Amino acid sequence: HISVEAINPKGDLSVHIKLIVMALIWGGGFVAGKVIAPQAGAFTITFLRFLIASVVLTIILFRTEKLTSVPISIVGFALAGGFLGVGCYNFLFLNGIKWIEAGRGAVIMSIVPIAVAVLSAILFKEPLTFRKFVGILISVVGAAMVVSNGDFSIFFGNIGRGELYILGSVSCAAAFTLISKKMLDQLSPLAVIVFISSFGTVMMIIPMLIELQTRPLTGLSFAFYMNLLYLALGPSVVATVFYYHGIAKVGPSRASQYMNLMPVFAVILSFLFLGEEITSSLAVGGLMVIGGILITNKKRCPDTSVGVGS
Repeated sequence: HISVEAINPKGDLSVHIKLIVMALIWGGGFVAGKVIAPQAGAFTITFLRFLIASVVLTIILFRTEKLTSVPISIVGFALAGGFLGVGCYNFLFLNGIKWIEAGRGAVIMSIVPIAVAVLSAILFKEPLTFRKFVGILISVVGAAMVVSNGDFSIFFGNIGRGELYILGSVSCAAAFTLISKKMLDQLSPLAVIVFISSFGTVMMIIPMLIELQTRPLTGLSFAFYMNLLYLALGPSVVATVFYYHGIAKVGPSRASQYMNLMPVFAVILSFLFLGEEITSSLAVGGLMVIGGILITNKKRCPDTSVGVGS
């Protein structure tokens, strides 16, 4: 387990570099997703990605932690987490990213902490202070600006399928985060990720086999395999390990703030590698989303859970 009491509040330079690299890797995941999503089915991509990630993460878990017993009570949560965090999230994300720009998708996805705050207030009656309300409002308006490309009239019947898919993946990620909180009471963060990834991978077998009947893995480009490996080993393994290492060294509050760099890196990488345009609505809306998240999370210790589909 990561002990909060043992956290070194200062940390060293290497820790902060790892946290920046973590955000860069997660941002690159949107570019990789944009490349591979049109080439194969979403269930197939998800199965292959998390099969690789689960094997590597399991090896890391058993080399770094002593997992003597597994509470039977976590099985239900692991199943729900695998279904939402691996299956539903990635199905919606991969289908959505085919229709919208990777940079816009990343900015929309960055409102997950806001969705978590809203769901926590509704489901668990967590207090919604005026500061949180203001932060949520700013982030929602910023996200709406990004979703609509600055044309708010689309919310009256013309919102695109890509935006709807990505908003659906936001809901799945938020629900997954709340589920993982329950598991973190009994297991370490790495163990939680391993169990959810493994359960989710197994749950993808039947949907993948059905999908392969109509979308076989033929004629795939070299770029597909390279980006699939990137998703499996980068966001799902390296970035996750760096994130929890950062939590152990500088604390969850400071480590989580680096996640705000993720949409920034995603927009820049999408511009560099995909030639996507950085529009004024994307820039302004993105800044509003990040600002709203900072206001909402001010002076609180955020959850250490991370959406496994990230």
